[in-house]
Amino acid sequence: MIGTRIRDFLTRLPLVRRQLKSRWKKTMRQQIAASAGAKDAFTLIYRTNYWGNDESASGNGSSLASTETLRLELAGLLQRLAIRSMLDAPCGDFNWMRTVPFPEGFHYIGGDIVDDLVAGCRARHGAADREFIVLDLTRDAHPPTDLWFCRDGLIHLSNADILGALTRFVESGARYCLLTHYHAVEENTDITTGLTRHTNLMLPPFGLPPPREQLPDRPVGEAARELGLWTRADIAQALGL
Repeated sequence: MIGTRIRDFLTRLPLVRRQLKSRWKKTMRQQIAASAGAKDAFTLIYRTNYWGNDESASGNGSSLASTETLRLELAGLLQRLAIRSMLDAPCGDFNWMRTVPFPEGFHYIGGDIVDDLVAGCRARHGAADREFIVLDLTRDAHPPTDLWFCRDGLIHLSNADILGALTRFVESGARYCLLTHYHAVEENTDITTGLTRHTNLMLPPFGLPPPREQLPDRPVGEAARELGLWTRADIAQALGL
């Protein structure tokens, strides 16, 4: 009994809690890296609430506070470019996107590789003009839309899988893509899909041209980045497709 009380007391100390969280994260990263494939890796992340955010299973960057400016910027871009349909992949739990004022007659498709996540989004947010599909954006055909929106998705993919996702975008015939881009990164390292690192899409092995537009993305407590806008032709030329 005394040992239990002491253990409970210690686990409430901030330093001890940080150490335990760090140890848990390290163990989880090892399990993610050892997953049989992307679906297993991202399902593990979802089911364990790996990002540890109380508001969104997709993490701190998907909170309403972290997307306050971005939501307005995105709504303006959709109107300016006359975007009438969008593939949001990965869509995560749709926490912040549900508050974006889409244009009249807009069709939204949310795609994610995690079956449980998609089922939950369908139940809570599905509508005639809003559908959710199970999608491996690196291998499955992207549904044809005006815009592929991919925020904080490519940073969790291996370089080969990023190239696969870009290829699927070109094949879809979509007009534009809007992708998370860290312009300050000086070299793109590689990872096992499911882990995380920042990417500069203008550097090898991607070699995209400068984005045609950039939307600022400033999540609370996270590194600044942009959402870069490219056309289908921009991506096709960069990849030699």
